[in-house]
Amino acid sequence: MTQVLIVEDEAIVAESIASKLRRYGYEVVDTLPTGEEAVDKAGKTRPDVILMDIHLAGKMDGIQAADRISSQYHIPVIFLTAYADEQTIARAKEAGPFGYLVKPFRERDLYVTIEMARERSRLEAELEAANRELDSFSYSVSHDLRAPLIAIDGFSRILEETYAGYLPPDGVECLSRIRQAANQMDQLIEDFLRLSRVTRAPIQTEKLDISRIARDILGQLATHDPDRRVHWRVEEGLAAYGDPGLCEIALKNLIGNAWKYTMHTNNAQIQVGSLMQGQTRVFFIKDNGAGFPSEKANLLFIPLQRLHSHQEFP
Repeated sequence: MTQVLIVEDEAIVAESIASKLRRYGYEVVDTLPTGEEAVDKAGKTRPDVILMDIHLAGKMDGIQAADRISSQYHIPVIFLTAYADEQTIARAKEAGPFGYLVKPFRERDLYVTIEMARERSRLEAELEAANRELDSFSYSVSHDLRAPLIAIDGFSRILEETYAGYLPPDGVECLSRIRQAANQMDQLIEDFLRLSRVTRAPIQTEKLDISRIARDILGQLATHDPDRRVHWRVEEGLAAYGDPGLCEIALKNLIGNAWKYTMHTNNAQIQVGSLMQGQTRVFFIKDNGAGFPSEKANLLFIPLQRLHSHQEFP
């Protein structure tokens, strides 16, 4: 039986809600008038759902209580309140409620909201369990798959450095290809692990200096590949709001691709800039490299996809 805790400082209203819940077969754990009592009771009884008024008796209002309950016990909270002004709604959203019902509400709406909250809570629990399994799998990938790769790369390097003089040119080329394939596999594993981390990380938005980030990335590429001669230009004053880590990853991939796919181009050029499309500023990374057919543009952001072979662009 689903257990519900009611937090409401008007006794008559609380009892009316409790009666409605019992008619639908829910077990009412308790009815409490303060946020402090609600936090304490939630920790002791762990109900399935909490119905929370926003304006309560005591020093802690319903939003503060819901925020503490959600962060400490991960119990779904549904707000039941007579207030629907923008300021109250904005504050309530920060607590991450599973529902928001404005009094007076219909009995059926209360039932549907509780059931939706329970289902969402169940799905989130399953997602959390799946993410834990993914973390465990990622560790196995990192440890178990990399161990033989290290051996392959290490022993082939020893052969290459120690016995190259005893091998015909074809044999030396084979060893070089073995090491190259091992390094490519190691990079694929690293890309897979990075992707698994990025897709689950919470997004933190702040103002970003896109020009500085792009210049830093291009500078690093030039340092690591000093034999390349690439003319690059970054527009000054590029700025946007976004997650610092995710935006840097996106720019590293896009600029890194521009760097890689201009490797066979004489007078290679890379440009980072922006333009206006209607009322929207659009950032672009332009190069004069290999390019790709326009009909394959939808494949660009599919993980681990390549539009050119390793033989063309290692």
